[in-house]
Order: sequence, then C-alpha cells, then structure tokens
Amino acid sequence: MDILTTGEKIKRARIQKDMTLKDLCGKEISVSKLSTIENSKVQAEEWILKLIAKRLNLDVEYLKKDMVQEITDELKSLDSKRASGTYEEEVRDLILIANQNGLYSQAFMARLQLIDYFMAKNKTEQLTVEISNLYKTLIRVMNKETLYLYIYTMAKYLIYTREYYNAAVYLQNLMDHFNELPESMTNDLKLQIPYMLMQCYVYTRQYERASKYAANVKALMDKTDSKVILGEIHLLFYILSTTGKLESDAASDYSKVNKYLEDYPEQLATAKFILAINMIESGKSREGYRELEKAAEIFPKDKLGESTELLMSAMEIFAENRLYDEADKYIDMLVNSAIENGDTDYMQKAYYYKGMLLGRKGKYDQAETYMSVSLDLLMKKGRSRELSERYKDLGKIYYQMGNKQEAVKYLSMSVSSL
Repeated sequence: MDILTTGEKIKRARIQKDMTLKDLCGKEISVSKLSTIENSKVQAEEWILKLIAKRLNLDVEYLKKDMVQEITDELKSLDSKRASGTYEEEVRDLILIANQNGLYSQAFMARLQLIDYFMAKNKTEQLTVEISNLYKTLIRVMNKETLYLYIYTMAKYLIYTREYYNAAVYLQNLMDHFNELPESMTNDLKLQIPYMLMQCYVYTRQYERASKYAANVKALMDKTDSKVILGEIHLLFYILSTTGKLESDAASDYSKVNKYLEDYPEQLATAKFILAINMIESGKSREGYRELEKAAEIFPKDKLGESTELLMSAMEIFAENRLYDEADKYIDMLVNSAIENGDTDYMQKAYYYKGMLLGRKGKYDQAETYMSVSLDLLMKKGRSRELSERYKDLGKIYYQMGNKQEAVKYLSMSVSSL
C-alpha cells in the first residue's frame, strides 16, 4: 500500500521519468527549494505544485493531497470492503504508516475502524489486544474529540463482552455531555448512545432507568434501517412493557422481534434466550421454556461459545428453582458452550452443574469426575466460599458412593476453607 507525502509523490514521479532535480526545476524553481519539498521539510506553494504537476503530467489535486488526507481517504475506501480477505492486513498497514510518520490521530481513527471490524467478526482475542492499543494511541492524541470517541468505543466493547454495569457508566457520561459531543460523531451515531444505555439497564434489570430513554430510542427507530437494531429495540420494549415500566404493545413487540430477526439466527436465538429468562423470572415458566427450546434449536452450533452467559443464566435459574428436568435438557449444550468459550469460570460452573445432575441420577462415578474437575478449576481462583460449597457437594457425592472416608475428608475441608 503506497501512502506518500506530496514530496515523495514528486520524487517518485520525477525518477520514473528519469529527470534530475535540475531538469524538473527549470529556471523557475531553485534546486535546493525542490530538494526540501521532496524531503517533506517544507510545503510547496500553489504555483510550484501547478508547475511541477504540468511537467510531470500529474493531476495537481493528487499532489496537493497530503498523507493525512491519503490515509483518511484510504480508510473510507476500506470501510466499504470489510468482506475482503485482506481488510485487516490493509488497515494494519495504514496504522503502521501513520505511526511511522507521527500521524497518531490517523492511527487512532484506523484502530477504531479495526475494533468495529473485530466486534462484527467476533474476533475476541484480537479485539482485546486492539482495545489496549487504542488506549496507548489515545494518550498521544488526547483531546475532547478523541476522548469521547474512546469512551463510546469502550462502551460498545463492554456491551460486546456483556459487562453491562461498566458499559452503563461510560454511556451515562456521554449522555451527560450529549450536547458537547464532537461533529465527527454523526447524529445516527449519537442516537446509538441512549439505545445502548437502555440495553445496559434492561439487562441489569434497572427497568425504571431504562424506560427514561424510550423517547430517544424511538427516534432511532425512525432513522435506522437495520433490522437487527429494530428487532433488539422491540425486545427491550417488550421486556419493559411486561415489567410495567413502559406503555407499549407487548404482543406487537414480541411479533416484531421475530419478524425483524428472522434472517439473523444468532441474534434471534440470543433474543429468545433473553425472553426466556425474563419470562421464567416473571413467573411465566411454561412460555419461558418454549422460548428456551426455540433458542437452543436456532442458535448456530458453530458459535456455541457466544451463548455461554445466557445458557448459564438459564441454568442458574433452573438450579435455584430445582427445575432439574429442564436443566438436564441444556446441560450438555452449556458444557460444550463453556469449553468453546474458554473462560475457566464458566467451565468450572458448567462442570459443577453437570456433576450435580449426574449425581441426582445416581451416576456417582461420573458425577465425581465432573465435580473434581470443577473443584480443580475453582481452586485456581481461590474463592473460599465457593470452594467450601464445592467441597461439601463433592463430600455428598462420595457419601452416596459409599466412600465414607473421602466424604468425611471433603466435608471437613468444606468447614476449614471458610
């Protein structure tokens, strides 16, 4: 990828035409002057650029475009080519060029674009690294515009990782300074802020707070043509209406969730997981179970790792309410999801639930295996109360197996670990 300064463009074209500095200068420009232009030590005046463009048979506007504009234009061009297999590599090349030339504002904007790409492609590992790089770049170009863009991006990232409480803090900051947001944040982008804030408050069950942004979110509905966003907004409205915090047609909202997300199985399954949990918690267990079954059928099996938190939420509800038959339908899906996700905390909980359910079926040998793996993972975390509970559960398994010595050992460890 060639991103050149004005001077580099002149020098390259001159060499390609086999011209010396003196040849290009003629009588109008001094050799020393052109040398400093080619080496980007000074900027060329308008008349010099016109003369050079004529002699090199170049477009003067091409010469006028400096490296800042070149990188900006290239980023815009690449933004429409995200499906390209070379997209990530080309953006990284732009970041490298920008950094090499001290153009840290352009590097910052390129990193924002790369982060959006990683979120869209669910490249979590690369995303985590790039978020860290974004902060390092921000330190070099800190101003009101870059700071607000950073806060906005961090909020999106925290929603992506389902850290809704932390995301809400960032988004509330943006809402508090809504009228101060820079022009580079378009009106469409600004309307995403109350929408994301409503998401955070709904998913953390702060329904009263969430309802305060209904008018702002309705404005986004009138502007956007994204079916995914429309479907997710109707999901939020459905939940708020069923909790009595928003006057909305719940039946219509439910229907529109299915309508707008029907071509997006991953988003539809996620919506149904959220609906199921909401219904079960509000006492509509039968309806919730139906939604959960639909979600499990729809969710793409090659992306199970992205459903772990939702599955875990459902499993915790089942366990808390002793709904073991329902829990048993999804336990293998949860275990596989946790393994694919790779989060050790999810894995130890999934193994624990698997062991608990096997124990209820009298399959104590298998239950002991899963409980032991869960315990090993939990010990690395060093959480005493949870360890105590695991020791107690494993002690019960050994007692049911008839191994009283091991049962006493683990029950004793349960007491001493507190």
